[in-house]
Amino acid sequence: MQCGLVPFWEKSEKPKFAPINARSEDIMGKVMFKQSVQKRRCLVPADGFFEWKRLDEKTKIPHFIIRKNREPFFIAGIYEAATATRPETYALLTTGPNELMREIHDRMPLILPREKARRWVRPGAVSSEVVAGLCVPLPAAEMRAYPVSMIVNNARNDVPECVEPVMG
Repeated sequence: MQCGLVPFWEKSEKPKFAPINARSEDIMGKVMFKQSVQKRRCLVPADGFFEWKRLDEKTKIPHFIIRKNREPFFIAGIYEAATATRPETYALLTTGPNELMREIHDRMPLILPREKARRWVRPGAVSSEVVAGLCVPLPAAEMRAYPVSMIVNNARNDVPECVEPVMG
């Protein structure tokens, strides 16, 4: 799958808009996401994610965020089927920050515990109430964040040093 949700009705080869994130609070009311939420929900496995803490207009410090127990987790997502001109595409759902993330950024991925992950991918339509019940931030007590090297600012740097703590 390719990151960046391209809606099913978009026929151009190079879409103008392909969001990588979707605000979980808004997905039920947005035409672009409504059908995917009802028919094409997915889970994206991860063992951590990066976020940048803005110190001022020019300075952002990258952080790596993991579960304290270091276990992998699932991020809620939605997807669109492949077409003749492009592969399947997806977007990650985000939610408001928990106490830990609030110090770094105003959003965070929608990390689903195992039971909620199962519910998210259960076939069939979902109600606004079910979505609202699933779309809450993972408790801060289950997470850890630490500063990492600026080398993560270049996508070509896919090396272990990207996730090693640095003194901040």
